[in-house]
Amino acid sequence: MKKYRFKKPLWLRILLSLVLLGIVACLWEFVSSQNPYLLPVKRAFKYDVMRVSPVDVRTETAGLVSGSGTFYVDGTEVDTGYAHGKDNKAVWHDDAKARLVNYLDGYQLDFPADAQFDFSLSPLFTRASGDGWDAVVSRETAKYESLKEVISFELSTFFPFLHDEGVGNYVNHYEWRFLTDAGWQQANRVSVTEQSEYWQGGRLAAQVFSATLQDPGDAAYDTYLYATVYTKSREYLRVVVRCDSADTATTEHFRGAIEHVRTFAPTGVGHFETDYYPGCDEAALSDEARALYDSLRDFSAPLRWGVFTRDVFTTGIDETIPALETALDHRFDVVLGYIHFNMPFPSEFMEKNYAQGRLVELTWQLTENNNEDMFAHTPFLDIYRGERDDEIRAVARDMKAFGHPFLLRLNNEMNSDWTSYSGVVNLADPQMFAAVWQRIYRIFAEEGVDNCLWIYNPNDRNAPPTKWNDSLAYYPGNEYVHLLGVTGYNNGTYYTQWNEQWRDFTTIYDEIEALYQPHFARFPWIITEFASSSYGGDKAKWIDEMFAHIGDYPNLRIAVWFSYADFDGETPARPYWLDETPETLAAFRRGLNAEN
Repeated sequence: MKKYRFKKPLWLRILLSLVLLGIVACLWEFVSSQNPYLLPVKRAFKYDVMRVSPVDVRTETAGLVSGSGTFYVDGTEVDTGYAHGKDNKAVWHDDAKARLVNYLDGYQLDFPADAQFDFSLSPLFTRASGDGWDAVVSRETAKYESLKEVISFELSTFFPFLHDEGVGNYVNHYEWRFLTDAGWQQANRVSVTEQSEYWQGGRLAAQVFSATLQDPGDAAYDTYLYATVYTKSREYLRVVVRCDSADTATTEHFRGAIEHVRTFAPTGVGHFETDYYPGCDEAALSDEARALYDSLRDFSAPLRWGVFTRDVFTTGIDETIPALETALDHRFDVVLGYIHFNMPFPSEFMEKNYAQGRLVELTWQLTENNNEDMFAHTPFLDIYRGERDDEIRAVARDMKAFGHPFLLRLNNEMNSDWTSYSGVVNLADPQMFAAVWQRIYRIFAEEGVDNCLWIYNPNDRNAPPTKWNDSLAYYPGNEYVHLLGVTGYNNGTYYTQWNEQWRDFTTIYDEIEALYQPHFARFPWIITEFASSSYGGDKAKWIDEMFAHIGDYPNLRIAVWFSYADFDGETPARPYWLDETPETLAAFRRGLNAEN
């Protein structure tokens, strides 16, 4: 019997070939892609499904002489070793070095033998310190914003011969653009060395440069070593070491360590170990200030409302705000004002508000150019050096002379790139911010200032969006803070190039609640400034939703509406005015009346 062979039609053969090619492409994408959305899936498959152990003792101890090791799980030393799904670290010691293996962040790095490690903020970074030096190491992600950059990176993972510069460009812009700018260096007396590069297998593996703070004065350290270690993904290690310029042994050690750092796929779930609470010496407060503080810690009391207007120091307090109050049939309990480092304490304004029964939230920003030129001179570094104490004391004495309680918001939104006292502008070092805060606090105490409550107030979103720049990195310590300030705006959609999106009140403040509640639950909170734009949605409905849900956050004690705008030239790009339209004014009046 003759056999017949079925011949597939051409269209079917093409279709099957395309399907097969698609399957191969998908497999290749899964294996080779370093897309940040796919990486967690790949790592979960490797560590959770396949149960691959990241522990490789032979690799981890290579080059150590008769070393001993210690495992840490969720920040605690353990005898049992690596624990699957936890925050794991291992430290291997010999006489020459202390080798940290950080499984959560996927790296192995050698520190000097005397290194002591701080894992309290492990989901963000690890701190290390020794005799005459300290260091911070974090694993960051280059969060590209343009489709072109994303496509370029993805193609480079498919075709290794294609070189992608996106991560390097991201790092140079978001991490170092101020520090490496010659104008900024000259204005702020900082010298920066040329960058060194390490190459492996035809690709850039790491970049290192150092900076020296000239005329360091009271600075903890005068020399910084900065390193960026690139991985095959859009993730990179950021290493910052601080020491003295004479300590060449420390800088040479870390240069060698960076050259031989090992990176691998991270695994585990990060664990915080924080214990933040209001620890200021309440006995140092005046009776009137202590009574105010007690009232703010009453979480069952009604929410207090405040306002800012552009003319607040002039006609604002006499005309604009009273007119708003008449239109709203509501008296504002709090008024927000701003002063800069080169401005005097507004004693007359403070006295007027006190006489009218209003509490002032005074924002003191250590800038001399209204944060308008981030590359110019900043007094912040002068204060860090200890060169401006007399000016701080003069302000402190005026505050003491005023004598009545007020809220002091020092250097708000420090985790940003739009304030001249921010971390990224000042040697990319959040610890400097904490040191300056503590210095000012001590000077105030020496001058007997007992009438201000200190507000610690980061922005709700980090800029740059990195772990080292997280709000927790700037926290000055429990004994220096009375209240937590939170700031979250609905910026609207005017700036499409920045991918700004309309965000409802609950979207913003649910995120803030999730971010801060695990750490700052024992503090009274104040929305130090907030508002909604009218670009991209219905502002009146936004206000209605805000009033419907603002009571869902029990720590909030005060909310201050920023009744002004951000401008693009002459155009109000983010119109935040409370009374922008009759509808927004009516919505606010409706919400206030519902509370009464």
